[in-house]
Amino acid sequence: MKSNNLIRWKQNLDFKFPPFYQQPAEPDSVIVSERGTYHPRNTLNHLTGKEWIHFSRSWFIHKPKPRDKKKGEDLHPAKYPEDLIARFIKFFTKKGAWVLDPFCGTASTLVAAQSVERNAIGFELSEKWAEIGAKRTNQYVILGDVHCIDTISTLPKFDFCISSPPYWDMLDHSRGGSDSTQKDRIAKGYDATFSTLEKDLGNIEDYNEFLDTLLDIYSKIAEAMKDNGYCVVIMQNTLKEKQQFYPLAWEFALKMREQGSFSLRQEMIWCQSDKKLGIWGYPNTYISNVHHHYCLVFQKTKLM
Repeated sequence: MKSNNLIRWKQNLDFKFPPFYQQPAEPDSVIVSERGTYHPRNTLNHLTGKEWIHFSRSWFIHKPKPRDKKKGEDLHPAKYPEDLIARFIKFFTKKGAWVLDPFCGTASTLVAAQSVERNAIGFELSEKWAEIGAKRTNQYVILGDVHCIDTISTLPKFDFCISSPPYWDMLDHSRGGSDSTQKDRIAKGYDATFSTLEKDLGNIEDYNEFLDTLLDIYSKIAEAMKDNGYCVVIMQNTLKEKQQFYPLAWEFALKMREQGSFSLRQEMIWCQSDKKLGIWGYPNTYISNVHHHYCLVFQKTKLM
């Protein structure tokens, strides 16, 4: 597949982003099938009541499929699984909706959206990751800083935003001397960080500066979204050397609420039961194996 869907924003500010999928007509009566009962009054998604219930549990265990080396999926240091993202997209949108990923990496969100017949646009700073991502999907990858989202007037209004931004500079730090997945990647010659670009959030050293920059990005994202549209941000809290603990996910959630562009709705916890265990802190200090992520759920505040 040629990467003719790679949009370089400085050169394509007038690109029109035609949709790949249209929203189907709603049925005029209740549909009962082996999936359960679907009612046309459902304005959020195409799920039945039975499917809705299964999604609503506040925690879930997900074991990602192995990365496909032939497609370059093993190259990115923090790729997240398409089937997990598709699960969120199917709940928070209908077919034909527009999905945004402001930190799209190798386009996992875009691949997931395509698999469930949604339209998607992703922003990526690194040309390396953007080119790989554009080859994995026919959806739109914008090579550029998502800070500039407000300069592209032809973007559609987004129904849903989902992303996993850099967990600050976590990839630059180790929690102990044990072997880790990150150290394994370095030993194999893989990239251990996202990029060396100055604007890369993962390269910001100051914690408060990182949070402020991320909040500024999401304030602009809010302007690009439809009223009442949902936004899911996948994050972890982080621990640095000398047991310096930073409750990144919690502080980000509270600051997003204070900012006022989004309402904080709830959280879901993604538990990982198959990650490699490390002997962090042994034999005298408690340091946990962090095998969960917070999926923070926000909703765009409707302007009065």
